[in-house]
Amino acid sequence: MDLLIEVTNTPVIECLLLLLSAGDNGKINWSNNLIKDYMLQFMELKEKSEATEFINLVLENDIEKEVMEDKSLTHLHIRLEKLKKKLLKIYFTSVKKEKEFLDEYEYVGDFNSLISKHFLQMKRLQLVIQPDLQIATSVHSKSKITYLTARGFWLNQRGERERKYVKSLGRLDEFEGGKKDPQVLKLGIEKIREESLKEYNQQYPD
Repeated sequence: MDLLIEVTNTPVIECLLLLLSAGDNGKINWSNNLIKDYMLQFMELKEKSEATEFINLVLENDIEKEVMEDKSLTHLHIRLEKLKKKLLKIYFTSVKKEKEFLDEYEYVGDFNSLISKHFLQMKRLQLVIQPDLQIATSVHSKSKITYLTARGFWLNQRGERERKYVKSLGRLDEFEGGKKDPQVLKLGIEKIREESLKEYNQQYPD
């Protein structure tokens, strides 16, 4: 059953749509605390290759080491882990055993929407933790002074990457190393993370 196909205009990320044609993408690391309690449920699934692909997408961690070790981001890492746990719990919910689940979700399309929305939320939180941005320059038309800006990206409701944030970083000549000065990127990440976190909290208030 194609449980992850978009059926009701739900916001499914491109990689999620490709699950049904991508096939098995390696083995599941069952020692991972997020998934280790779901082995029996996994064995009962009919489409294990699709499930393996999805589970690995949830479990994968491409966040840079220095970002993972940043103590100031611990609260965000905790939120991300809780969200992954919630997503996997939904994915492995048995509609036969947990009858109350059917009271709220009657159609397969509703299950698709539920999984898709939580997957999108997870990818957005990952973007908060490790922002996707570009550093750009612009020259003031009158003063001819060159300024630096950070341009940050977000995922829209369809899971598509789009530029959403533009934050000023100051004059180019204020940075000794110019555009490639390490402080430029650091400042850009901080400003884009601040904006994307506001966006995330507005959309997903805890």
